[in-house]
Amino acid sequence: MNTDRILIRKKLSFIPNANAFFQRLSGIDPTAVPEKYGNSVSLAHAALLDRAEAALLVRRLPILSRSEGEIHLAEGVSLSGEMPPKVLRQAEELICFVATLVGFSNESDDMMREYFIDTWGSAYIEAAQAWLAAEVQTALAKEGRMRTHLWCPGQHQFELINQRALFQLLSPEDVGCTLTKRLMMVPTKSVSGIMGIVPTGTEELLLPCDFCRFRPACPSRQHCAAL
Repeated sequence: MNTDRILIRKKLSFIPNANAFFQRLSGIDPTAVPEKYGNSVSLAHAALLDRAEAALLVRRLPILSRSEGEIHLAEGVSLSGEMPPKVLRQAEELICFVATLVGFSNESDDMMREYFIDTWGSAYIEAAQAWLAAEVQTALAKEGRMRTHLWCPGQHQFELINQRALFQLLSPEDVGCTLTKRLMMVPTKSVSGIMGIVPTGTEELLLPCDFCRFRPACPSRQHCAAL
């Protein structure tokens, strides 16, 4: 098993389904923009495509051991808290990742365009995450394995402190993605997470939505269930 870090760079125009994510986030179909927004949506989209690209850092690792409240990985790094042992209870390996939009900035001399650049940025980072999850699922199927649902630090009882562990394993600083003292990622259009590797047919995979108090009214529930 190769445990080396893999760096994937993708032009935003090659990331699928960004339009669908934009529509879910903004309520606007980018192929049929209401007249009141003029050309702000298309100009914001063009500005983002011109200034940013996606960088994804991915690493596959064995789970070395478990203890109460911890999953022990390579290089003395552990995932801690109540949720990781539950999520990975049936996994012998995991995939960790960081995805970021290199060069992202939503600065504009127009407030509406600035808003739409920001929304397009969110759409593309979510689309990049979804693309990676699908690629991992396809690759694991060839091995007779599957993945758990995707979990991100700070998400529904998966403690934010685990950002530090993922940064230790992936060194995303190499592509300009850093972590603040409060464990927030910079650029803001960045995401990190894990997926456990389990045998095909594994049942009772935990879903992040099941631990979210907003679940009954959440418009993103169907999307999250696919990740």
